Amino acid sequence: MNVMDVGGTLYFEEHLSDAKLRDKEDMAPHHRLQSYYGYSFEAWSTSSRPGVCERMEGHPEGWGGDVDTNVQWCCVVKTKLGDTRLVIGGEVDCAREKFTGKTNDLVELKTSMVIRGAQDEARFEKKLLKFYFQSFLLGVPVSILINCASKSSLMPAQEIVVGFRTLAGQLTTLQSFKTMQIPRMVRGKRGAWDPMVCFDWGHHFLTFLKSVVRGADADVRAANQEKDETGSEDAADMPRVWRVAFQPKVGISVTLLDDAAVREVEAGEDRVGFLPRWYHDELASASENDATASNIADGAIHRGDADARVEKNTHTAPPDSSKLVPSGWVT
Repeated sequence: MNVMDVGGTLYFEEHLSDAKLRDKEDMAPHHRLQSYYGYSFEAWSTSSRPGVCERMEGHPEGWGGDVDTNVQWCCVVKTKLGDTRLVIGGEVDCAREKFTGKTNDLVELKTSMVIRGAQDEARFEKKLLKFYFQSFLLGVPVSILINCASKSSLMPAQEIVVGFRTLAGQLTTLQSFKTMQIPRMVRGKRGAWDPMVCFDWGHHFLTFLKSVVRGADADVRAANQEKDETGSEDAADMPRVWRVAFQPKVGISVTLLDDAAVREVEAGEDRVGFLPRWYHDELASASENDATASNIADGAIHRGDADARVEKNTHTAPPDSSKLVPSGWVT
């Protein structure tokens, strides 16, 4: 992923490596079909009449129309991990009936193979790790698992829906799981995962990343400022873009991107790194206003101390900080 430190906040953007893109392009036909099953299930589950077989001219019985694999709905939530506050945007499949702005309205839809034995069970329990964290971090309260042959209607309210399917892509069973109870399903089993270990690792990773990026940014900024005495905006004034990669059994790598790589990230769009320029400019403007307000307030205090010795009735008040916040921003 790509990372930028702007105004003391780390911004993250997913980065697909060339290898990942090649894997996606070279995906075997049967893997593409399995991936399509998931999209198809999502489309069926969010249709106006799920569970009702409809006959459409020119299509087999039960056909629900073409599946659009390019649409998604994202939900933005605030949370905290240790001493790090997070704002996360994550894709969620749907909401129960009508979204009211509460996370317990969210419904996550998943599919998985029918469990035929111990090996399938172990494979499914491993997948539960991803299901759990995707739902937990976004506040989705319940998970639903579906075993795939007859199309049953969705279970009521507040679910993650996971469909167990046959090799032919038929749904067989619909089952609901509360997100907070998922870790209990694997506890004590061979190869079990522990959510607290994952949270602890995530906290240490974010702490490490902040120290590396902010420390190196400060060093680079100082070095560039020594080289440039013109006072004009240059690389020292612009946020840098970092590439962070994780390789299992190897570790984390953090790399500062050069100018050519940054231009590749910008992809010819009006962006600063991977942030839209309008957003970056709003942040810069707000930061300048905050600094100005702070300087004026500090100056007023010092002048007030001096003037008080001459004329006790003279007071200098700092400006109203609410007027310094750009329109449309919430304080």
